[in-house]
Amino acid sequence: MKKTLIAILLCVSLPALAEFSRGANYAAPPNPDRFQQRQQYLEALELIRSNQFTRYERLKPSLRTYALFPYLEYTYISWRISGQSEQDMLAFREQYAQTPLVEPLMQHWLSNLAKRGEWALFVKYYPEVSPDKTLACQYGTALIKTGDTESALQHAESLWRVGYSQPDECDPVFNLWRNNGGLTPALAWERFALSLDAGNSKLSKYLMRFVDRDDKTFATNYRLVHFQPKTVKRFNSFRADHLRNREIVLHGIRRLARVDAIDAAETLRRYESIHNFDPAQLEATWAYVGVRLALASSNLSLTESLPLNLHDYPEVTEARIRQSLKYGDFSNALVLINLLPEDLQASSRWQYWKARVLARSEGEGDRLSAREILTSLADERSFYGFLAADILDLPYNFQDQTEEVTLEQLLSLEKAPGIQRALELYSLGERSRARREWYFSTAEFTPSERSVAARLALRWGWYKAAIQSMIDAANDDAEHWNQLDFRFPVAYRDNFLAHAQRANIPVPWSMAIARQESAFMPDARSGAGALGLMQLLPSTAQLVARGIGVSYSDNTQLWEHDLNIKLGSHYLGSMLRRFNNNRILASAAYNAGPGRVDRWLDPTIPFDVWIEVIPFSETRGYVQNVLMFSTIYSRQLEEFQPLLYAHERDYFSAQQISGLKGLGETPPEPAAEEQEPAPG
Repeated sequence: MKKTLIAILLCVSLPALAEFSRGANYAAPPNPDRFQQRQQYLEALELIRSNQFTRYERLKPSLRTYALFPYLEYTYISWRISGQSEQDMLAFREQYAQTPLVEPLMQHWLSNLAKRGEWALFVKYYPEVSPDKTLACQYGTALIKTGDTESALQHAESLWRVGYSQPDECDPVFNLWRNNGGLTPALAWERFALSLDAGNSKLSKYLMRFVDRDDKTFATNYRLVHFQPKTVKRFNSFRADHLRNREIVLHGIRRLARVDAIDAAETLRRYESIHNFDPAQLEATWAYVGVRLALASSNLSLTESLPLNLHDYPEVTEARIRQSLKYGDFSNALVLINLLPEDLQASSRWQYWKARVLARSEGEGDRLSAREILTSLADERSFYGFLAADILDLPYNFQDQTEEVTLEQLLSLEKAPGIQRALELYSLGERSRARREWYFSTAEFTPSERSVAARLALRWGWYKAAIQSMIDAANDDAEHWNQLDFRFPVAYRDNFLAHAQRANIPVPWSMAIARQESAFMPDARSGAGALGLMQLLPSTAQLVARGIGVSYSDNTQLWEHDLNIKLGSHYLGSMLRRFNNNRILASAAYNAGPGRVDRWLDPTIPFDVWIEVIPFSETRGYVQNVLMFSTIYSRQLEEFQPLLYAHERDYFSAQQISGLKGLGETPPEPAAEEQEPAPG
């Protein structure tokens, strides 16, 4: 039904033009009705939150036609959740099923039912929500209270078998489960091991009390090798060929490999002669060590000697290829590329490196193959495609395409209720709710409908929604990858231009950083605590602000896009100057920190090898994306910027591909010589 409605809306032509659909230069007078409704909406929210329900009821009729009326009803019911009956909730669920409000309201209601002890209703409606950890625990109590002890015991076991801490609400069902003999020594050990695998040291310490008496010493040793990996080298302590010892040893080997992969490999070889490890677990551990060994060691024979079937562990093969490239064994790299699964061999990355190796050959056939591969790659819009184009001195193929969208389609879509709600929320600065509404409302769109939605979002300056909608469209239909104006919008142009000029950095580069970091989402927050459009850590922001004399006292200031761009641009400038105007190194430093880049520096290897062997896969992909995005943004800004400047390449070794230009091309026919006329 929802899809049919959207399809109808996209085909309908509306006589009235919405303000934001008339183009960037159109300046319509303010709509007093919409403005008044927005003010009344904000007033109504405040009345609800201050418990002035009588005044709210008087204001409510004037807002029934407003797009965000469902949000008022949601807020009103949430605020008075204790007084809501089952019928009230079902009525809301039915009326607002086409909004993202039903799920959170049902979760809130279930939480309130638990507080009130209305367990039968809780059990009835629990399967209809995606529970958080607290609700999942309360469900265990609900099963107990409604007499379904068997289900409660089963649920308790599922709650137990995780590597993270559970809320206190799990205690009642856990107590029942333990009192009924549910907590076996095997399950106690399992969760203890899971907690250490998840790096949850506090939980592992707590779980020691539940570990069986016979396992106490093993548990102590497990924690010891987790926090002090070299402890695993005390062979006498782990000599007994016991199931627990084998698990501890393999865990310890992985931990040791993170700090000393060579030591880990040698230690594991000794334990192989002592313990009867499970073959699959042993091989998986060798694979983990193999990846770490390839990162840490220049001794290629060490990684070659690992007891692994490389066909089963392509991640080890890829790590060994990078090791071979880093230490100059290009022939071995080619052998290993040919061992990769076919889909990986066909990827742009490994096709490029295959060509890179073949181009070093003295044989003309190999060099012709290299040129053919690079010529094919140069047709791609990718980091490796742009590298290939540079090698062959070809223009970049941006593969930019546009899909015709009529004004009628835009106008029709913006009248859809969910889109209206999303845009209203965005206009009111409720960005989180706006995104949730937008993604909910576009979830069932076709690729073409998502493409229209991306254009609509871009007209509003809602860059994140435009980018994500076009990416979602491309995931269903690859042709949409080529609509660059929407995947790479020139967002906050004036801010980036002004601050890049003051920080003395390339504008396309700073835009590329922001596109990679947050897709221009001003309220972005990372798991590490980085904030805002350019994902600045508060500590970094404070340091930069102090250095340039900007007032900075509150982390919430980083939600302001102009200040975020200003501080981010100046920090980029400091990284660029620190690394001699080399965007390769400065981009890596922005992502992984300048200290790490200092440790990784090696000008004796070619630039493309250096990028490929960056130890962190996230940083490797980050640098490649930022350089490619910079080139795309230079085009979007109608400038020319190569993927890399000469001085950025020249910092590294000059061992690049040469002599392929023109190789294998058919030479032109020689011009016919002019002949003198025969004597008359």
